[in-house]
Amino acid sequence: MNNIIIKKTKDELELVFPTSEYKTQVEEYLQEFIDNGEYEIAGNGGLDRIKNFDEWLRKVQNDLSEESIEDNRIPSTVYLTVRKSDNKIVGNLQIRHRLNEALLNYGGHIGDSVRPSERRKGYATEQIRLALEKCKELGIDNVLMDCNKNNVGSAKSIKNNGGVLENEIYVGNELVQRYWISLKKRYANRYVDRKSNNNIYKIKSISENDFNGDICYYDFIEANKKIIIPNGKCILDNGYKWLEFYDYNSKIKLTAIYDDNNEIVEWYFDVARKIGKENEIPFEDDLYLDVVVMPTGEILLMDEDELIDRYNRLEVNKKDYDMAYNEANNLIKKLKNNKDKLEIFTNKYLEMMIKE
Repeated sequence: MNNIIIKKTKDELELVFPTSEYKTQVEEYLQEFIDNGEYEIAGNGGLDRIKNFDEWLRKVQNDLSEESIEDNRIPSTVYLTVRKSDNKIVGNLQIRHRLNEALLNYGGHIGDSVRPSERRKGYATEQIRLALEKCKELGIDNVLMDCNKNNVGSAKSIKNNGGVLENEIYVGNELVQRYWISLKKRYANRYVDRKSNNNIYKIKSISENDFNGDICYYDFIEANKKIIIPNGKCILDNGYKWLEFYDYNSKIKLTAIYDDNNEIVEWYFDVARKIGKENEIPFEDDLYLDVVVMPTGEILLMDEDELIDRYNRLEVNKKDYDMAYNEANNLIKKLKNNKDKLEIFTNKYLEMMIKE
């Protein structure tokens, strides 16, 4: 979600759950669409159909949970997009808390609209950005959005937020574009503290027989936050060093973690949908499965439960699910009894990056 440019609107909008305070505004909002010849409003939770505010508000409240929602539908949250400066509703959106087969085909996680008089001001892009933050809070990692192919503005707002087109399908007579927005993309510069010059961060491009790609090096001279993983092991503290290996022809990203004595803590391999670069910053689009090699040579397969959960939630398709396991299993075979070679490999580049 890095590298998105929002002009002027970034601090102007907020998402507000509907309350009776907004009754008059919501009624005026609906009427503006009708006056503009628009009788369907995407992401409004049925306002365009119900039209009665009090009845709609009860439905919106009931739609929040499995216990109160009707007809076995998917729980969802509706938000009014409010401009802070004048408390005016400029748009609306609905976040479906998960997908089912119907929403996977058409509808996705987020539906949104901007009122006719407030269009072409960047509000659609910004309200989607705000919606993606809400998706993170709901535990949604891979967000599906769609739009009519003829709706160039909607497609642009989705792509501005990192949307990647998967395909186009016909829904009735409409050609619909389906976009995925990954919230699992991790950029190489994510630990850069722009307020402090104490830590060292640098990237070096490598083209050698044993590695071809970019290496990101962190020296956490003064770590902002100590990180201890559930098994009690510290993976980040003062003086720790990380090497991240970005091979753009691979689905595996290696992170070698060293302590303050330059002793290996562990080697961590992420399986990724994609390893790429945006604005010269390497990134990985994480696909949950991880392989860890301990200093003893023990090899661990990690986070299967996360992959299975997201597969069941339809955020990971069968192709990516199988790919993740194939990549992890092939990697484990290569790593077996090769701990010493791995250590020689990463130590070589640690020494190189320290000297740079």
